[in-house]
Amino acid sequence: MSVTMRLVHRTGYTYTGPATQSYNEARLTPLSSARQTVLHSRVDVTPTPWMEQWTDYWGTTVTSFELHEPHDELKVVAISTVTVDRHPAETAGMTWEQYADPSVRDEFEEVLRIVPRTALGPAFEEVVARVRENAPTPAVFLTDVIAAIRERLDYIAGRRTVYARCAGAWDDAQGACQDFAHLALGALRSQGIPARFVTGYVFPDRDAPVGANVTGVSHAWIQWWDGAWTAVDPSAGVVPDDFYIEVAQGRDHSDVVPLRGIFTGTPGSKMFVTVEISRLA
Repeated sequence: MSVTMRLVHRTGYTYTGPATQSYNEARLTPLSSARQTVLHSRVDVTPTPWMEQWTDYWGTTVTSFELHEPHDELKVVAISTVTVDRHPAETAGMTWEQYADPSVRDEFEEVLRIVPRTALGPAFEEVVARVRENAPTPAVFLTDVIAAIRERLDYIAGRRTVYARCAGAWDDAQGACQDFAHLALGALRSQGIPARFVTGYVFPDRDAPVGANVTGVSHAWIQWWDGAWTAVDPSAGVVPDDFYIEVAQGRDHSDVVPLRGIFTGTPGSKMFVTVEISRLA
């Protein structure tokens, strides 16, 4: 089964007073891969800026733009049509011994590194150690550690703030999808399993009529290396299906922020975001 969807992501800033200049990066263009085909995509910015598109180190399409005229509001609209056909990954069922091979560290060092957002903290580190002790295979470890995360944390849907360290989410027993993903990344990497952060969208109403606009959900999940990149959604406890749209990937949330920038002018701004998705076929 494949699913074709049209998505419209509107975002930007309203400023307390006129911004005289602004410099921004948007990561809003879906990825092209063996799992999904981008049929059409464009990013429109108002006021009209100077802009260019490029691909970052992690393979994400970035739209850079800058404005050199006073503006009270910045509007960014990304419109894409994507067909998703997520065949099961051809995994190797890697063993603990295979992950311990120095060649794995050499090839995947950047997605094995513990960065601040994936630092476990003492309490979660103890849980990870217990799960590892009882896991005969890395796949069992992944399943059990995600179960432990989901048992501990309350899922706060729609929250945009992300803990600076995943240990904070564990200690507070709550988090957004990004926090669930950071905890899973930290657990996997601590045991020598390469893992990366993925962000995108989920079409939330599988029963919606074809063509109907549905309020979409920005979402985050992970991919781990098992001879192939294999996706799992820690907050939902499922394998992403054809209703997930991949947009960006990296080491953690800081690599995939949808819109970031700086501006000069009156201090103070407020961000706005809306996402609409319709199933075309």
